[in-house]
Amino acid sequence: VLFGFMLQIRSFNRLERWIEKGKFKKLFSRKTKIPHIDTIRRSLTDFDISSLSDMHNHIIKKAIKNKVFRKGTIDGLKVVAIDGVELFDSTKKCCDRCLTRVDKEGITHHFHRATVCSTIGSDPHLILGHEMLEPKKDSSKKDEGEITGAKRLIKKLHRNFNHFADIIMADALYCKVPWIKEVKSIGMDAVVRVKDKRLNIVKDALAIFKCRQADEEWIAEKESNKSIKIKAWDEDNIEMADGETKIRFIKFKEKIKKGDKIEVKEAWIITTDKVVSVKTLWKIMHDRWHIENNIFHQLKTEWHLDHCFIHSPTGIETVIMFIFMAFNLMQLYFFRCIRTFRKKGMLQIDIIEDLRDGVLLIQDWKNPIFEKT
Repeated sequence: VLFGFMLQIRSFNRLERWIEKGKFKKLFSRKTKIPHIDTIRRSLTDFDISSLSDMHNHIIKKAIKNKVFRKGTIDGLKVVAIDGVELFDSTKKCCDRCLTRVDKEGITHHFHRATVCSTIGSDPHLILGHEMLEPKKDSSKKDEGEITGAKRLIKKLHRNFNHFADIIMADALYCKVPWIKEVKSIGMDAVVRVKDKRLNIVKDALAIFKCRQADEEWIAEKESNKSIKIKAWDEDNIEMADGETKIRFIKFKEKIKKGDKIEVKEAWIITTDKVVSVKTLWKIMHDRWHIENNIFHQLKTEWHLDHCFIHSPTGIETVIMFIFMAFNLMQLYFFRCIRTFRKKGMLQIDIIEDLRDGVLLIQDWKNPIFEKT
């Protein structure tokens, strides 16, 4: 199954076809009998999640030990992003762990959702962990929220990897006092995008900025036909809703000139960090999209995360963990084993297709898994 996900199988039917064609026989000793796909499905529906979690943690710890993040991911800082992702939904199939919603036509949709934490900035982008959101329980009228799952996730990551990041970046949903306090409690700093003009912190900060010039100004990108000029206003000790928590509020105004067209954009962030420069914070704000583009989009389009391989409480999380481990291993292979992978303009899909054609035909290869077990 792990080999299959590393080679981006679309479904277990495709894996069954590979097994029937004998494509995996070269990977195992002759005496090894490869199970049928129905047996694999039954095994995954009752799999030991803790053993998979140990495997995943070992991969991340090995990456840390091998100094993958020695230089940080953005300007010497190790930055991660947290966000929620919906895996798939169905109007027919459901299980005990399904979340539910009713559309305008009164049809009930059953779906699964997870909160995911990954590194952002420089390559490779690794998934550090995930937390499945729980359905409504007892007297609760709502399913578990994304922030609740995120709090549980960062506590788990802190237990497993200690100081797993310097800064945790999140979108506008996380602009809440409990989240800020939770991040500070594990000794890290939070950066949160702000979008709601009705918040008091936004009104207070914008009133202060209205009376003064920008604190800093620079050109972030300059090409022959494109340039981005940025102005930043920075203010410390802005009080949040509880009256106790004080944060740093930064307003960015971007003037994007492309040819004859000029576009002006404005963005706001809050952070608990008092030291990091506004230029680095601007990079962090923009690199938050790495979790959307390089993680979620790639996982759904190339690694088929949005396909329901098995619909059972344990089976779904088992498959997700296998996909995440396969993704991390391949990202480490691309960006740590293949030198200047990004500079050469190589495509990940091309490498995986070559592996699919080549690795499954290796002659006389001794699988280390069977030498240890």
